[in-house]
Amino acid sequence: MATLKDIKKVFFSLSKKEQETILKEIYGFSKDVKEFLNVRLLNEGEEKFIEQIKKASESSTYTGMPKIIKVTNINQILNKAKKSKVRQETLCEMQWIAFDGYMTFLNDYGGGPDSFEDKVYDHLKAYLLLLLDISNGQELNDELVGVSNYLRKHNNMYYDHIWELYKELTGMDV
Repeated sequence: MATLKDIKKVFFSLSKKEQETILKEIYGFSKDVKEFLNVRLLNEGEEKFIEQIKKASESSTYTGMPKIIKVTNINQILNKAKKSKVRQETLCEMQWIAFDGYMTFLNDYGGGPDSFEDKVYDHLKAYLLLLLDISNGQELNDELVGVSNYLRKHNNMYYDHIWELYKELTGMDV
């Protein structure tokens, strides 16, 4: 298989019209490629990632029956968003949505797959680290108070290690 260097050499040796044709073919290759190019080149489409992760993290069906959240789906959406280099704020929101999805499942159904406890921890940690990186002052304080209130509201057996994580990263008690 050719290297990226080889591909670039051939691509840039093409006429502008041939380059446009290739770009059109690349754009039409898949939905993922379209999303990637829209986010990377036009700074558009980040909301699609938000909608995808909301849908993937829903834990109940329209009939109210539990729906297992597929960890691989959540991970794929987050990875695509990261590869597309979405804004930190968007990634932060996506991490919160994933955290909330797993947490809601555990609360609503009194438990779930063992991996969900790990995912609650992982997504809260990623959310808090992003939040601490992109926010400051009163905005940061307000967000952290909101997270603390959320954690207290959803207090159950899953939270000891999560509360410790919150304190470790923020310096604040829940």
